[in-house]
Amino acid sequence: MQRQRGQSAVEFALMAPIIFFMIFGMIFGGIMFMEYMHYSNAVRTAARQVAVTEESKRETVRAGQEAWLKQIWKEEVSVTLYEPYPVITFDENSNGTDVVVNVTFVRSDNIPHILYALDFPPKTIKTLQYHMKLEDKSST
Repeated sequence: MQRQRGQSAVEFALMAPIIFFMIFGMIFGGIMFMEYMHYSNAVRTAARQVAVTEESKRETVRAGQEAWLKQIWKEEVSVTLYEPYPVITFDENSNGTDVVVNVTFVRSDNIPHILYALDFPPKTIKTLQYHMKLEDKSST
């Protein structure tokens, strides 16, 4: 009977780190997904703000929204492994002109050096892109 208790302790010692890593990974992944969705909503809001602005003020609003997207990332996101680089442009297509917001995330340099050799996580990730049709609000 004594040997079985020792066997259970060894099995627990072998499996506990794996189980704890899985649990903490799920919690961390959920937090990261929540922050990504929050930032995704902010990007959509910025695209909408530029799209509804009248043409004479559009360039100023575009620059302000790019700066706002960088600032909100620093304020709202707790894990700063990546830094966002939002670019808001205007794209002409057959249906008119769209506001296009592209966000590329670039890895910050505060990760362990062993991960640089593995190139993990990737250096850049282009994940967000929104198209919003410009509303014709010409100043008359």
